[in-house]
Amino acid sequence: MLSILDFINNRKSSIRIAHRGGMALYPENTLEAFHFSVDNHNIEMLEMDLQITKDDKVIVLHDDSIDRTTNGKGNVIDLSYEEISEFDAGYNFMDKKGECSFRDQGVIIPLFEEVLKQLPNTYLNIELKGNNPQLVEKVQLLITNYNAEDKILIGSANYFQNKRVHKHLPNCGYYLSRPDLYLFLLVGYFGLLKKYWDKFLTVEAPIEYHGIPVYQTYLQAAKKLGKPLFIWGANDKDSIQKLINDGVAGIMTDRPDLF
Repeated sequence: MLSILDFINNRKSSIRIAHRGGMALYPENTLEAFHFSVDNHNIEMLEMDLQITKDDKVIVLHDDSIDRTTNGKGNVIDLSYEEISEFDAGYNFMDKKGECSFRDQGVIIPLFEEVLKQLPNTYLNIELKGNNPQLVEKVQLLITNYNAEDKILIGSANYFQNKRVHKHLPNCGYYLSRPDLYLFLLVGYFGLLKKYWDKFLTVEAPIEYHGIPVYQTYLQAAKKLGKPLFIWGANDKDSIQKLINDGVAGIMTDRPDLF
């Protein structure tokens, strides 16, 4: 398995990435989603979010609470993993037929450690949610214990959390925090601050931001600065094909079946 750096630099086409495991097709951020996307859609990288529980377990979940994705309620930081795992993470998911096809199928919010155990040959694209230093430390221990540094892109939208990631996980690949992403949009188009951007392996940006198209600006900035560009928000065939034609480094989609 190539290192994440070599994998990105030696890609033949845009890297196929399942956003939250392919959340339009499967319950988001679950082992079921991750396995289905890898096994059925030839996904090369899985994108996921990490949170920390009351008892310091690292779980795969986007929101600060379990309300939206399960039949339970409560903030993650106020619940133990044992409590969280009692709830159904497939309960609220509706498939393309409008059916709750994953309800009562034993789907739970997984531990990040289980992802590392069960998918050792899949590249991971990880966002650490929030600003809890303990989350960075726990994630560092897990990644180090499983010798997974070379297969991981990691970061946080939070600027200060992203700085901690850089400090604690020097052998992983990094992407920009949200403030850095705004700065890249403003000055990267002019090819400025090249030395500052060198510490980041990739730029991960949306097609549009609050309804404002930003993709073309990010594309031009990434080309001028020589940074691999990963784009999210492409969830139809035409959008995905355009990104492939434009030569972006990676495409994060909710619909991995469209690749």
